[in-house]
Amino acid sequence: MIPFLYGLVCLIWGSTWLAIKFGLDGVPPFLGAGLRFSLAAAILWGLVFFSGLSPRLTPRGRRAAVIAGVLGFGIGYSLVYWAETRVSSGLVAVLCAVAPLITALLTAFVARTETLTRRKGAGIAIGIAGVVVLFWPREGVASADALGLLAAFVSSVGSAGNLVAQSLWSKKDDARVLNAWSMSLGAALLLGLSFVFERGAAVTWTPSNVGAIFYLAILGTVVAFLSYYKLIRALPATQVSMITLIFPVVAIVLGWVVLGESLTANAGFGIALIMGGVGLALAKRRQSSPAI
Repeated sequence: MIPFLYGLVCLIWGSTWLAIKFGLDGVPPFLGAGLRFSLAAAILWGLVFFSGLSPRLTPRGRRAAVIAGVLGFGIGYSLVYWAETRVSSGLVAVLCAVAPLITALLTAFVARTETLTRRKGAGIAIGIAGVVVLFWPREGVASADALGLLAAFVSSVGSAGNLVAQSLWSKKDDARVLNAWSMSLGAALLLGLSFVFERGAAVTWTPSNVGAIFYLAILGTVVAFLSYYKLIRALPATQVSMITLIFPVVAIVLGWVVLGESLTANAGFGIALIMGGVGLALAKRRQSSPAI
């Protein structure tokens, strides 16, 4: 079940980069993200109600919900959506790819729940290099928007911090209840940002952006995050964070298979680096044979 969920999350989140672009076509970023999480929260509250679950959280669960709502959904996604209006999605993917390294550092030196071995560090570094090979723009970053780059990087740091917090404090509470609370809080923050900064922005609704918001809310949020929380409860945080390196590969392969996009030798090399790095980082240390 765990390998299936891992693959499912990679597959869904590998498709959300394109969906976010469609969702932002005619819709301001904070409003688009706010509507995504409002719809997702409504679905989750429906699941909580019809399942007869108590909406109460444990003290640790309340802490986890606030961190996820503010840091993960409110700040993290507002920055990602805003960055994608100013920077290419490829550069956003590159900057988000540092999340496994940040997660590994936080779990090793702050939470002290994992050990940062040389094998793990090398694997993460190779995986990040693969993402850079895949998405680094030909014109470099000199012409890119500095604030957009900073927003994507800060979002990556926040995502790593939220993952570590969830791995510490969310395991005693039902994931549907916890996510219903955290996504409600995140949606309120995002819609508040939209009210403050996007009041005069024009909104043009089309079948493509409405469909993208529903896709992002149902599959990209409800299904993906419920699966993600099962992974958090079953695997170390750094291992879960490696999803960030894998879903860009999924995005490239989907473009090749579904949209008929070309798969260059450069892309193949980047994919090989990513998968090799992920394999190296996740490989279990071989136990030495006992002396005879």
